[in-house]
Parts: sequence; structure tokens; C-alpha cells
Amino acid sequence: MTDVVGERGNRVHLGNVVGAAVGVDVGHQEMTVAVRRIGSEEIERDWDSVGAQKPRAVWTKRAKEMIKDLTAQLDLTPDDVVSIGLGLPVAIYPATATITQVVATSEWDLVGRPADWFADEFPDVPVIPDNDANLAAYGEYLHGAGRGAHSMIYVKASSGIGAGHVAGDGVIKRGRHGLAGELGHLTVDRNGSICRCGSKGCLETVAAGPRLLDQVREAYKPYDTKPPADLDDLINRALNDDVVCCRVLKGAAQNIGFALTLACNIVNPALVVLGGTLGKAADLMIPPLAAAMREYGLAGMFTHDNPVRIVGSELGDLAGARGAMALGLLTEPPVRSSRT
Repeated sequence: MTDVVGERGNRVHLGNVVGAAVGVDVGHQEMTVAVRRIGSEEIERDWDSVGAQKPRAVWTKRAKEMIKDLTAQLDLTPDDVVSIGLGLPVAIYPATATITQVVATSEWDLVGRPADWFADEFPDVPVIPDNDANLAAYGEYLHGAGRGAHSMIYVKASSGIGAGHVAGDGVIKRGRHGLAGELGHLTVDRNGSICRCGSKGCLETVAAGPRLLDQVREAYKPYDTKPPADLDDLINRALNDDVVCCRVLKGAAQNIGFALTLACNIVNPALVVLGGTLGKAADLMIPPLAAAMREYGLAGMFTHDNPVRIVGSELGDLAGARGAMALGLLTEPPVRSSRT
């Protein structure tokens, strides 16, 4: 018999279940799929450079192929899949698992009930969708830097910026319409640039991946220096002491720290975890991020005997898939009713 801790912290008995739990984490530009044999800690994982910016038919087809390949590596078949957790960079209405909102300027074809997108290949398998940052937070809470924490905020900082809040009872706080945790769309500069969400001066306009790359390109342009190819390249240069890339990341950290202060002043977590692509630069970014939180946050968060801790992700790119696996395995499929 297998015992696991459920979403609300209660121990769930799965009995002598044979099968595979699947976690699919879809980002803007990439996707991670992980499969775990139930009753074992053995995990097979794969990554692909397709994400929500591609047509839905493209990344769902690839996800199904990856699930089949990974189950085979565990000597299982697609018929052995018992649950699929699905992380998406959208807001999910908790009551019906339908998509509440996609960023207004996005042309992504993410509408309706994500559970239906896998029914052709996995017709009897429950598919449990959630926001990708929520699932990364849950994965980190159960298996990573958040183990044993009373409560935590996880920041997924990559091409976009999102956050997940796991409360003291182990429950993901999603909000009435699934819109909780949209850290990237907190206004940090009322006179700032228009954001892709249609608002103005959002955190994403000053600290998300595309803006950071623009800042480096702008600094390099007069000197004909080749700019970073992508955010990973920017981070690698910073970690190798490129002064421009270091300065850009430190500036992003200060802005993220300011936005986190607004969130932490409301929910007062025990732990803050920096993840996503920028989490790879946690050692560089956490000191200025923490300094901003100390400057703008309530002093009691830092002067108490148990001050808030600020750390980097332990699970890295696997956080979302691990959280998706856990939630998919332990959550009943939502009702199909459209009632609020």
C-alpha cells in the first residue's frame, strides 16, 4: 500500500495501485513532461522547445508522444497512466477547471477545458489543469526548497513572471477565478510602459525575460557587441562576470523584490522561492531581491525570531512537472457544471 500526502496535508491511501502518474508543464516557449511509477520514486523526464506560443495542436501532440515514450522507459504502457497533471501559463477557474483568462494580447489558442485536449489518446484518464506557477510552487513545497515550510510564495520568473502561494495547510491559494498569484501584473511603475496584459507599468515590463534582453541589447548596441541569444545566455554571461548582464539581473531582482514586498505584506509567508529561468541566477539575484524586501516590507518579517527566508529553487525546471504529477494524482476531476 502506498501512502502519500494529499493537497490538504492529509495522508491518502492509494492501495496496491499499478500505474504511472504524469506531469506536464507547459511554459511560453518550452515544455517538460515527467512520469513516475506509482509506489516508486523513480521518475523519467523529457524536455522540448515547444510551448504555449506554438499552436495547441503542436504542443499537445508532442506531449502525448513524450508521455508514451516515458512510460515505455518505465516498462509501462499508455494504458497504465492513471492521471495527468497539466500546468499552463493561464488562469484556471478552480470550480470547473476551465480557462479563465489568457494574457489579452496573446494569440495562443488556449480556450475551453484543457482536460478534453488529451481525451483522444487518454480517454479515461483524469486530466487536472492548473496555472503553471501554482504547480511549480506545489512541487517545490512537496519535494524541493519548500519541504517543511509553514507557507511559501514561489516566483516563476522567465519569459513571463508568475507566482504560486501555498498556505500553511498545504493548499494552493488560487483565488475566486484562479487569478491569484499574478505577480508579474502588479503595477510597479504607474508611469511605466504598457504591458501585454493591457495594464501599465507591470512588473513584467521591467523584469521579465524579453525586457532584460532588450536592456542588454541597448547597452551593447553602440559597441557592436553580440547580444545574448536568449535569457539562458544572458544568465550564463552574468555568472561569468559580464558587467552589463550582472547589472541587468540585479535591477530585475530589485524590481521583483519590490513586487514581492507587496505580496508578502498581505500573506506573510515563511518562505520565498525564486524559480523559473531566473532561478538559475539565484545566488546573484537573491541579495538585491532581499535588500528590496527589507527596504519596503514590514520590518517584523525580518526581525522576528523566525524571519522570512528567501532561497533559490531546488527542483529547477522540474518543479512544475513534479507539482503537476502530485496534484493530478491526488485531485478528483472537477465537475463540468458552468455554475459559479
